Amino acid sequence: MKESAKDIQEHPPAGMGETADVSVSEPNKAKYQQALDQAFSRMDIQQKSSNDEYSDDEDRAMQKREMLRSWLNRLFRIKMTDGRILSGYFVCTDADANVVLQGTSEFTEIGGEERILGLVMIPGRYIVSIEERNPPVLW
Repeated sequence: MKESAKDIQEHPPAGMGETADVSVSEPNKAKYQQALDQAFSRMDIQQKSSNDEYSDDEDRAMQKREMLRSWLNRLFRIKMTDGRILSGYFVCTDADANVVLQGTSEFTEIGGEERILGLVMIPGRYIVSIEERNPPVLW
């Protein structure tokens, strides 16, 4: 069964040439295309939901930053575990809940004298409560 070059050109085997019969693979191709489309749509949904979660986290972080910014240079009163009360202007805090106050005065719970300390860092583990002494006026 030798085929001549002329026969090959006129009737190329499947997969060769432009006139190859692809109608047999069309249903399979459609199935694969559907599966790919479904996979891509799931990926888009997952990416959108993960982006939404990320933006929610960003929103929460932004709200927390704004809250901390609003506390800057406000007068706070901090009660400590040893009974001392420190009153000063909020400067900063960190991940360990340490707080830095400036222009700080120290008092004892039992009506002791005021002792001016200046700039202090209060370790978070010794803080019992924090309250703002001059809350913002809301109109």
